[in-house]
Amino acid sequence: MKIFVFILSICFSLFLQADAYATHYTVRSIKRYVEKTPRNVEENISSLVKHLTKPLDDDYDKARAIAFWIASHINYDEYLYNNGSTTKLIKNYRGQEPRDLLRSRVGICGDFAALFDEMCQKAGIRSGEVHGYAYPGNREISYNRLKRGSYGHAWNYFIYKGKKIYVDTTFMARGTTGVSGRASDWNHNRALKEIKRDNKYQSQINEFDDYYFDFNYKDETRSRHYIHQEK
Repeated sequence: MKIFVFILSICFSLFLQADAYATHYTVRSIKRYVEKTPRNVEENISSLVKHLTKPLDDDYDKARAIAFWIASHINYDEYLYNNGSTTKLIKNYRGQEPRDLLRSRVGICGDFAALFDEMCQKAGIRSGEVHGYAYPGNREISYNRLKRGSYGHAWNYFIYKGKKIYVDTTFMARGTTGVSGRASDWNHNRALKEIKRDNKYQSQINEFDDYYFDFNYKDETRSRHYIHQEK
């Protein structure tokens, strides 16, 4: 009987340890860890990925930490996207290399997607970019209009346990340049310089929407009234 009780107590102890380990890396704890990322490890992708994934064993948690860092540290360039057709910025825009995005801290969807993909690859996670369209779900938009309009978008997926997990770090991010509408190219360039300057020694951290980590198209249409449509 004593042996049985002893074995049972050991099993129960192991269960508690396993449960504690399994619940240690919650969404909240990963957010806190990402927020405390030292500025010096953000100088290059390899050191950043190594830091973000160091305490994590599971690829899902690693991808989450990567997405959380991008969404909270990279600002969306709404002026470039919204005014690009008139200022010729988009026409001449070839996208940033992921390493350059770490320095500028500002980009559009293609830049966000390229950075997430490269960081996942560095972490040993199978991933890829998705190209298509994103638009409000309360509109009926023909495919031809999608191609002609300003709905083009890029996001990502990564493979976890044989399944595609969709991630849109652009939609997650809430930080922006703060320059849009009738602003001039001069205002835009000044905002870019200010963001780069502000992040030189200490990263500026923004709030973000974690819904778009592991989202699915069907639920998005119902709960967010938005549509991601692959090409």
